[in-house]
Amino acid sequence: MHTQEFRELTDCCDCGAVIEAEAERPFTVSDDEVLCFECAVRRGGVYDAAEDRWTVAPDVADLPDERRPHP
Repeated sequence: MHTQEFRELTDCCDCGAVIEAEAERPFTVSDDEVLCFECAVRRGGVYDAAEDRWTVAPDVADLPDERRPHP
């Protein structure tokens, strides 16, 4: 019997690239938004592969935040 692996795909909220959330080390911006690895690094994020975590968060100040009211 073959099992099918479920892959959760999502879009980078900066460049729009389709990424596989479990495999590509995205940075979580909110419950619904992530940055792909390349955009997170371009925005100043630092990922520590040995620790398997982001040690410096990327700058996301210019990205829309659904939790803030829009003018």
